[in-house]
Amino acid sequence: MHFQPIENSFEDAYVSHLGGGPGVELHASLDQLDDVFGSTPASPAEPEAQSSSHPSDIRRLETEHTNAGYREGITVAKEASIQGGFDEGFSLGATIGLRAGQLLGMVEGIADAVKGRPGEAAETAEKLLNEARDELSTGKIFSAEYWAPDGTWNYDVAAQDGDQILFPDVAAAHPLIQKWSRVVDEQTNMWHIQVSILDDDANGPRLDTAAVEPPLNVSAPTRSKQSLDW
Repeated sequence: MHFQPIENSFEDAYVSHLGGGPGVELHASLDQLDDVFGSTPASPAEPEAQSSSHPSDIRRLETEHTNAGYREGITVAKEASIQGGFDEGFSLGATIGLRAGQLLGMVEGIADAVKGRPGEAAETAEKLLNEARDELSTGKIFSAEYWAPDGTWNYDVAAQDGDQILFPDVAAAHPLIQKWSRVVDEQTNMWHIQVSILDDDANGPRLDTAAVEPPLNVSAPTRSKQSLDW
């Protein structure tokens, strides 16, 4: 059997003349499929260049976790120590405040007692009272002059009993407490005031509850109870 050769058509000759051929047809078919399946991925070198132009999330996540751990550590430390610090600070502040209140009360009592006396006694007592109200206030007693930011005292404190320093020792060593303790002692000696009378521990309570009599118009009920008829 003899097959006659198929002559090239005019279109094939034109494509061959332009440098086309099967490669051009394959490329054209791939371009048509790009609309459906998308273009081919870029060369391996392109993702590296793109990744280098954008910062990685690893560093950001590391920073976020570090900050979160830091905040969590601070929160746990506060919860573990804030109650103990509050208890200690409250007890110390209450001891110092109690002593300051006692001294201020003594000065107020003396100023009130000598208010009507002639001479300079009333004026001097009133002046001392104004100074005591200013220096024995919480703003002066707990100022930065006597206390560090961490709550420790800046003045010298010596233990009165034993080697351990107690809260009453810290209160007694406060410069303002010492000053007004001396002033109150001078005033009580000058006016012959017996401070021990004010101490309930030495003389017992002032009010004798046994001496209190019931009202005279109170009478006991005279009507007897009647039994219930079941």
